[in-house]
Amino acid sequence: MDIPEPEVAEIEAELLEAGAVAVSFLEPEDATAVFAAGQYWPNTRCEALFDAAVYPREALEMWLARRPWTDFHPRLEMVVDRDWVGLTQAAFPARRFGRLWIAPSWTELPAQDLVLRLDPGQAFGTGAHATTALCLQFLEAQVKGGETLMDYGCGSGILAIAALLLGAHRAIGVDNDPLALQVTGENAEKNGVAHRLQRYLPEQVPPMQVPLLVANILANPLVELAPTLVGYLAPGATLLLSGLLPEQEPFVRAAYADAIEFAEPIRADGWSLLSGRRKSPEYPSESRHGSHLSAL
Repeated sequence: MDIPEPEVAEIEAELLEAGAVAVSFLEPEDATAVFAAGQYWPNTRCEALFDAAVYPREALEMWLARRPWTDFHPRLEMVVDRDWVGLTQAAFPARRFGRLWIAPSWTELPAQDLVLRLDPGQAFGTGAHATTALCLQFLEAQVKGGETLMDYGCGSGILAIAALLLGAHRAIGVDNDPLALQVTGENAEKNGVAHRLQRYLPEQVPPMQVPLLVANILANPLVELAPTLVGYLAPGATLLLSGLLPEQEPFVRAAYADAIEFAEPIRADGWSLLSGRRKSPEYPSESRHGSHLSAL
């Protein structure tokens, strides 16, 4: 059933009190995409799991009777018992990118392998999406050791943490979503690299220039952020742009044309990765950062 977003916490408590063993909240079936930090759907789809032994139909009827002012229309379905833990784990297998594995905590891998432990969560980035995979493949090939990397739109922190595990000296994670920065910090701690990773909201980034910057976000923000991102690049630095479709390559490249010498794009599963080097420091940069950062 769909419920108003402001009532989520209250309804969750009531359903658990009514006998639900689990309550989940998902995007409504007719939801439009939401990318900005802090924005949520006005309505949320609620799913409550009841043990058949507690007579869930009667439990729901009693719960609705306590809310005569609401207009909820719950649909009751019998769920076949399955190995839900096994199904969830099977949906997130370990993925290999050259020297580096991206693997959830429940996956067993040889102790000598280079492994980034990352469980699926609220912030984007598990290595499964083609845009993230393209960036990981590039970083695995290019990071030789000792680099400083900025991950602009860091999401889960997967790219920054991967670079550190591959030998980078320091990483800077930037995101306009405080939750993403929190998740990045937690993931860095789990992987033993938190002491080498700094996290900032866009407006808090101190003046700096880095030799390697990756931005895996969306085409329009990449265009709008061009002066900002170029401003963080040292002369000769490498820039990676991902999160765009092949047909969006020309107008993204055009936004950086004065400052970046691009290589041939790399494409996979309908997505593109643009890589290039900064030509000169004359390109205008911005010290202020807009609110259009949105991790893909």
